Amino acid sequence: MATSPEKVNTYIKTLGCKVNSYDSAMLEKEFEKNGHTIVSKPEDAELLVINSCSVTATAEKETRYLLRKYKRENPKAYRVVTGCYAQINSGELEDLATPHYIVPNEQKSNLVSLVSEAFKKKEDHSLLPESVKAVTANKQSQFKLEKVLFGSHKISRTRAYIKVQDGCNNFCAYCQIPYARGSSKSVPSDEILKQIEDLTADGIQEVILTGIDIGDYGIDLKDDKKEESISFEALIAKILKATGLERIRISSMEPLNMTEGFLKILSRHKNIFCEHFHLPLQSGSKRILTLMARSYTKEFYKDACLRIRKYFPDALISADIIPGFPGETEEEFEESLQFVKDCQLGSLHVFPYSKRPNTRAMRMPGHLEQKLIKERAKILREVGEELETSFAESFIGKPLDVLWEGAKETRLIGKSRNYLSVLFSGSYKPESGTITRVTPTSYDKEKKLLVVEK
Repeated sequence: MATSPEKVNTYIKTLGCKVNSYDSAMLEKEFEKNGHTIVSKPEDAELLVINSCSVTATAEKETRYLLRKYKRENPKAYRVVTGCYAQINSGELEDLATPHYIVPNEQKSNLVSLVSEAFKKKEDHSLLPESVKAVTANKQSQFKLEKVLFGSHKISRTRAYIKVQDGCNNFCAYCQIPYARGSSKSVPSDEILKQIEDLTADGIQEVILTGIDIGDYGIDLKDDKKEESISFEALIAKILKATGLERIRISSMEPLNMTEGFLKILSRHKNIFCEHFHLPLQSGSKRILTLMARSYTKEFYKDACLRIRKYFPDALISADIIPGFPGETEEEFEESLQFVKDCQLGSLHVFPYSKRPNTRAMRMPGHLEQKLIKERAKILREVGEELETSFAESFIGKPLDVLWEGAKETRLIGKSRNYLSVLFSGSYKPESGTITRVTPTSYDKEKKLLVVEK
């Protein structure tokens, strides 16, 4: 193992969402620039960093489990926690006596310098940076990010993520994200365009734009004299016009962002834009949506789906949904089930309701038993599987443009524009990194793959 602070063997464990994965990739790059060696196993590390999640109590439990595990299996390593759990409940982490240092999200962009200094001194008496106060049970005000961790995160030879925004200004009744990630903060458009240009020059063909609430992109830039006032719609128009990308995807957007004008911009670039729209739903019940303090009605959501299909008939529309919200009746759950079918959604991400400190939902009456919440989640996942299969099978016999990017069981696997996974089963293999038009002949339900025999 390395002995000097400049050559520290460093391991980063990521929990939670894709934005967290992106952040970890940026931290790895910065550690490497500072002379650290990134290792793939926690037992080989002198410095262990957990990029934590706090979306559910189970996610927080996993962080505590890992801290105990790392302390037991690699007791000499210096243990650091960052991420959402470190932001909304740093006081609880302090009390565990397992982390040496805690870096909340509000200081995550400074993590490498903070941790490097603490590691040299082996500080564990303070736990938190001097400028940060401990938070217990998320009893804090919303903070403002100094800057967004920014760069590109290549996930294959052909695809990469770019985070254009962080934070959230919506305060949904069940959610801690505005406290955990801070208020909305955007990356200046010129930095985004430059990053995309560098990626295309490096052979990347598909870029996925991501963030916590990317529909809010630019809302904070209106007060920044260094940056022109720009919306996400305008950013997309700039990217489509000014870059040499083969493909662009959007990770997730709120239904309210699916305006006629936005969809028209995308439709003018159908050869570049990938027609997968992830629209968080959360509930198909009118009353529950109101209790959740969501910004749309179920009627608006369905209209958004119809608008999308007006311009993109083959689009995959996926959704997040939360079963078991406080007070949800059997009839309202059935209402949600029917609604996802009526909207012809192609995929569901099911997140059973979890009590979160300092949220309005926590104080609401009518919390359901965990057994019932799990039962409803199971039913929704089964419906989601049926919707996913139905959507994929509808493309058997239809031509699809596929970007080939990696191997699965010695065969090349790729993604269609509408985010379907496609596999060659015959002897012919297209070249990795190319886009070819193929016609699927079957669907493997177990592996969730459209199959091309050639």
